[in-house]
Amino acid sequence: MQIAGKPKRIKLKVDLTRYDSRCKIEEQGWTIPNIKLSDWGYQDRFVAVEFDNGAKLDVLWKGLEILNQEKIE
Repeated sequence: MQIAGKPKRIKLKVDLTRYDSRCKIEEQGWTIPNIKLSDWGYQDRFVAVEFDNGAKLDVLWKGLEILNQEKIE
């Protein structure tokens, strides 16, 4: 789980279509700080992600590419 900080812009590096058909390689979205979406979310290896296509999953950090943009709220 991403603790504190601002949401980070990400791009998915792995195929997660077995969990959600919308989660294909290259999909982009934002991390969601201080949230866990599944039982896996409490581990620091995972981060909650809301993809631009509407899908939400806890994803391993190593499966994401950080695009160095911060969300302005």
